[in-house]
Amino acid sequence: MANGIKSWDRAKLGVAGLMVTFVFFVALHIFSTETFKTVSMDLTKEKIFTLSEGTKDILSKVREPVTLRLFISDDLVQQSPGLKDYAKSVQELLERYVELSNGRIKFEIIRPEPFSPEEDRAVGFGLHGIPITQAGNLGYFGLAGTNTTDDLDIISFVSPQRERFLEYDLTRLVSNLANPKKKKIGYVSSLPIGSDPMKRYAPWQVIAQLSQRFNVERITLENPIPEDLDLLLVIHPRDMDDTDRYYIDQHVMRGNNTIIFVDPYSEEATRGNQRQRQPPDDGSDLKKLFKAWGIKYDKSKVLGDRIGAQRVSAGRNALGQPIITDYVAWLNLTGDRIKKTDVVTGELEQINIATSGYLEKAAGATYKMDPLLMSSPQAMSLNVSQTKTDPKPAELIKNFKPTGKPFVISARFTGKFKSGFPAGRPKDKIRKEIREAALKKGETVPDYQKHHKESVKPVSLIVVADTDILVDRFWVREQNFFGQRMTVPVANNGDFLTNAVDNMAGTSALIGLRSRGVTSRPFHKVEELKRVAEHKYRATEQGLLQKLKEIEGKLKDLQTKETKEGKTVILTGKQKEGIEKFRSESISIRKELRSVQLELRRDIDKLDANLKVINIGLMPAIIIVFAVALGLVRRRNSRRHQAASAG
Repeated sequence: MANGIKSWDRAKLGVAGLMVTFVFFVALHIFSTETFKTVSMDLTKEKIFTLSEGTKDILSKVREPVTLRLFISDDLVQQSPGLKDYAKSVQELLERYVELSNGRIKFEIIRPEPFSPEEDRAVGFGLHGIPITQAGNLGYFGLAGTNTTDDLDIISFVSPQRERFLEYDLTRLVSNLANPKKKKIGYVSSLPIGSDPMKRYAPWQVIAQLSQRFNVERITLENPIPEDLDLLLVIHPRDMDDTDRYYIDQHVMRGNNTIIFVDPYSEEATRGNQRQRQPPDDGSDLKKLFKAWGIKYDKSKVLGDRIGAQRVSAGRNALGQPIITDYVAWLNLTGDRIKKTDVVTGELEQINIATSGYLEKAAGATYKMDPLLMSSPQAMSLNVSQTKTDPKPAELIKNFKPTGKPFVISARFTGKFKSGFPAGRPKDKIRKEIREAALKKGETVPDYQKHHKESVKPVSLIVVADTDILVDRFWVREQNFFGQRMTVPVANNGDFLTNAVDNMAGTSALIGLRSRGVTSRPFHKVEELKRVAEHKYRATEQGLLQKLKEIEGKLKDLQTKETKEGKTVILTGKQKEGIEKFRSESISIRKELRSVQLELRRDIDKLDANLKVINIGLMPAIIIVFAVALGLVRRRNSRRHQAASAG
């Protein structure tokens, strides 16, 4: 009887234990959900769900309240499962931004319907609609950000194609709204890129485009470069003295990012010289600075590339016919010659350059060099004299000997650099006299900054070995549109400069943002297994098709024969028997062929299903099996302990 009571109590205790365990599990789940809802773990290879330290730094310093409104049309995302998943990822990322901003960022999701007030708001913000019905209804997936002073910045359409740069785009938008003052960009140039009311010429398109987003002004080097510049552009630095170069050097040494355009031969400068009956351009360089910084560049060399060489008119032949040929010094850069993993060049499709130089990293240099624009391996170095005055494109092609390696046309250099003037500021009698005279008159004269022998912090430089990349005629065309003259881009040269300035004029945190990975990454092993399976069955399939073709050929031969009168049908008994035999074999092969094709699809589907089971169900199954095994072991140990105690 006692044993029965003990068994009953043990059974009730077991049931009670299960109930307590279930209640504890539910309570633990609720507690962990509320307590650790902001805690996550990123197990992806490229850490696509982990925000960079640069973004965290910018979000932690947001002082100006910012409101982000994500417009998502349900009809649009429902039509594309991939877009639906991406929209969810964007939403989760923005929610993470809100958490890291300490409440300074407000986030709203707006779902516009056709002809609704919400759609009017999307249109008012300048978001881009996508047609989703034959009636012309539009769907939206864009982001509009505002601050308390009514500044607006948008991402007109959050394209999955730009997923790699999503974090950069979002962080740049927040940074612009949190710091609404326009960035100040200064440029030093020997080329007439800015407007001149006295000479009555308009600014180049690249400067006009920059002026829409930044405060752009020309800088002279009569005095040190102003410290309030957010970015300095140095374009075709010619006819400079040591003091000019010293001012540029010290601007970089003070930790300021800089973009530099040099050129072994400027086509545009030569055109200007020809109008004034002067000799061709002899190139630009910052030799002393480049040597100290560890950047190799030779202004006596021009890059030639057979891939992407532009078609030009090269005079006439002996018969007076025009010669149209490739000019290997004028290049059209596309594809993998434009770096796709950098925010400056990632979305660019085409860049046109002319008689550019090339850059190399000097031996022993400690900075990081990231190429942005490159040649193909079908490239070689040319003497600049071969492209001056009277270039001969046909001869260049005839004598062309590619090196088999790509050349770097533009690169980002990041690190700490040594000054090109380790002994200090060069002596300048003229500037000294001007300064002293100004001081005697009581005028305010900029003081000379403290000399730095090396950069006070890591600096980012973008160097481009071509200045014609900025010239209008190489990337825009003028067209007449209903009586109005319009400039239409034919290449992304202007976008290249705007992206570079946008990136480099930001904070160091914004510049350092890496491009994110993409969420829809292929399973490379799966694809390989698919290819193996497909190859296996495709080989069998091709064998059967060949056999079927042979049998049908024999069948046709038996059914007809060629005579002088034409085709005569053969109906002998023996050949009728052969016909039936081949028909039977043909039917059998066709059946086998269908079976093979079915197996091909079945194997691939089975592979996908197995992988889904492994990814989705294997880990929970392992945990369950482990938990059951652990429970059985503990139960057995408990019985042993009870038996030992009873004994």
